Parts: sequence; structure tokens; C-alpha cells
Amino acid sequence: MLHKKRKVNTGGTLETMIGSGTSIKGDVTFEGGLRIDGTVEGTVSAPDGSGSRLVITDQAEIRGEVHVPNVVINGRIIGNVHASERLELHAQASVEGDLFYEVIQMEEGAGITGTCSHISTTNQGKASALPPKSEKPEVLEGTGKAAEAPGEAPAKATGGGSKSQTG
Repeated sequence: MLHKKRKVNTGGTLETMIGSGTSIKGDVTFEGGLRIDGTVEGTVSAPDGSGSRLVITDQAEIRGEVHVPNVVINGRIIGNVHASERLELHAQASVEGDLFYEVIQMEEGAGITGTCSHISTTNQGKASALPPKSEKPEVLEGTGKAAEAPGEAPAKATGGGSKSQTG
């Protein structure tokens, strides 16, 4: 049986453009495709699940948060970037802020001052049934084997023989 692939609007057409001589102070909200060649001081956002795409060219600068499903950066952003679907950083990209993304593509030369955090839109809102893992497994005295946490698969012991590794 053949299945049709679901078409997703990735904002392939950039319906709106903020030109290189344009400066906007305030929040920008859009749906579809937006290309920025100018300067924006404020939040740039598009609804999650809309497939919207933001393209920031090498001439552009954004000073504020970005919340757009698909983001392509080749300019400068001073603020956090939240790309719920895809984030592309091209060679001239410069980001001073934290990045949150489902999928990331980064070219050599792109600069980031901040953290990169993978988000999973498929697992949002689901709590893990397992307790958090501790940094060091607890070693059972005299066995050299790690203790199992309730509901957790047995940990593989490292080292050899019956020596107890503590420390």
C-alpha cells in the first residue's frame, strides 16, 4: 500500500519582505514566508504548526526574540531563537542568544554565543515514567555491580572480575 506524504507549508514563497533600508520597532507577527533585509527591534513570531518560514539575510539584524517554526539565518540576531521545526545557520550567521530547535543545520563560519537545545515537539507534555538517573550509579557493596533504580533496566558494570569499584 502506498502512502501519500503529507505536504507541509514551509513558507517556500516569501510573501513579505522587510527591505534593507527599513527599520521596525515593535513586534512582527506573520504567517507564510517573511524575508528580512533590514532591522527589527522586537519579537518576530509566527504560529507553531503553521509551517511559516523566516529568512534573515546577511544584511539583516534582529534585536529581540524569534518564535517561528522554520528559521534561516545568514544575518545577526541578538536574542533567543525558537524554531519548532527547523533552524538553518548559514556561514555569515551570528546569534547572541540561546537556540531551541527540532532540527538544526549549521554551516562552517556561523557564530553562536549562547546555548543550543534540542526540543522535541512529538514528546512535549509527556512526563517520563522513569525517575531521573543519578550522575554516578550506586555500587552494591562487595559485588562490583551497579544497583538498579526501580523501573530501570540493569546498568552495565564496567571494570573486571569481582573487584568493587567505589569512589
